Amino acid sequence: MFDKLKSLDVDLLIFLNNLGSEQFDFLWLIITNKFTWIPFYILLIYLYLNSKKLKIRSIFLFFFVVGLLILFTDQSSNLSKQFFQVLRPCNNESISGLIRIVKEGCGGLYGFFSAHAANSFAIATFFYFILNNYNRIGKFFFVWATVVSYSRVYCGVHFPSDIVIGGAYGLIAGYLAYIFYENLIKNHSFFSKSE
Repeated sequence: MFDKLKSLDVDLLIFLNNLGSEQFDFLWLIITNKFTWIPFYILLIYLYLNSKKLKIRSIFLFFFVVGLLILFTDQSSNLSKQFFQVLRPCNNESISGLIRIVKEGCGGLYGFFSAHAANSFAIATFFYFILNNYNRIGKFFFVWATVVSYSRVYCGVHFPSDIVIGGAYGLIAGYLAYIFYENLIKNHSFFSKSE
């Protein structure tokens, strides 16, 4: 059964990766670059801070929880990569000749599970819940996380299973971070009263 799943994973990688074309490679390299999204992260933070009347302590708490979330998902991915030691497609000689490797530098030897997927879905989930007064754009967060995650397959640096597991991990981590944040706020009266 495991061999069938692994074979399906490789076949899906080859199919999805080869859907790309050189004329769009530059776009996917921009999408996969984590620094591209800094303005988006700033917008999310602005939307949240602008939607609530917060005391200074709660602002620090907000940044602490977001930082902890990113640190947790990112380092969990790194530990998983070292534990499972699944070669990235671009480092796997039996596969690398069958795919388009778009990104220079593979990003490390191992790839299970994707930190890009975990971090993107963790951010999407956390902000989806805390920005509940922006329901219309909340679903966009998950579209964004999916596109960022797919960029890793497009570039040939992750298998689809790396993305699916990383995304699921990020969903859970983002939701747990939201619950943690909400409980801290409720238990410590961090919000100021509207006057």
